[in-house]
Amino acid sequence: MTRIIYEFGGNAPAVVLTQSDRDAFKAALKSVNVGELTKNLGIQRTYLYALLKADQIELLRFGQLCKALNLQLISNSDINVFLTSVKRRLE
Repeated sequence: MTRIIYEFGGNAPAVVLTQSDRDAFKAALKSVNVGELTKNLGIQRTYLYALLKADQIELLRFGQLCKALNLQLISNSDINVFLTSVKRRLE
């Protein structure tokens, strides 16, 4: 399964969420003040929960959430596959 998808034409790269991702986010959210987290991220609480229910999250937002919650959910292999696909498209 491709974890990071990118379709040229204006769409931002996105991470396809797995149930494991959702479970990790939910577990991490139990140990933080969600109100403070969302304030620091510049989003509303309802938007955060909508993101976690979505099929995919924009790559930069996903990274922002992972960093804020101290999670590493994307492997180096996933990143390398994504970067290689972008490089091929630009050559």
